[in-house]
Amino acid sequence: MEEKKIWQSAGGKARGIIQRKEAIERYYLNPVICKQCGEIIKIRENERVQDVKSRFFCNHSCSAKFLHENKEKIIKPIKITRKKNLLILENVTKKELFEKRANWQSARSTIQKEARVLYNKSDKFKGCAICGYTNHYEICHIKSVSSFPPDALIVKEINNINNLIALCPNHHWEFDNDILKLTVLN
Repeated sequence: MEEKKIWQSAGGKARGIIQRKEAIERYYLNPVICKQCGEIIKIRENERVQDVKSRFFCNHSCSAKFLHENKEKIIKPIKITRKKNLLILENVTKKELFEKRANWQSARSTIQKEARVLYNKSDKFKGCAICGYTNHYEICHIKSVSSFPPDALIVKEINNINNLIALCPNHHWEFDNDILKLTVLN
């Protein structure tokens, strides 16, 4: 049976130990302080010094306490009611929706979901308006959501059925990248 080869030379190993000691000494000259308890964040035995430098808390307990004490008040979400699978954001403006949601994507997602429901309830063609593909289509805003002013109403203006069109994924991508041109129908 063969012995396992040692890939690290004794000199390299010794140099690594010296470098670690030097890095630890440098760290303790200007250590990271825990944001919760104010104590120095200590380097554990097999922990890299650079990993300790990126930490904000000495342990999970301090992290949890800090986050709990400094948590901002949660903004109550806008009440969304449903009537026969139709989302209704009556008299809600774009600005109000974006302020009340946790982040931009959440607000944008709400607008998109309602657009899908409105389009599917309409008598418009359920397939790509360009090529006629019906297996999968996406509902697209002809006039982009971002181009509407903050006081625009979600239901009556942004998700107006005349501003919605069904496109296959390829044509939707082309439209979003200004290869395909569409206009608002009235």
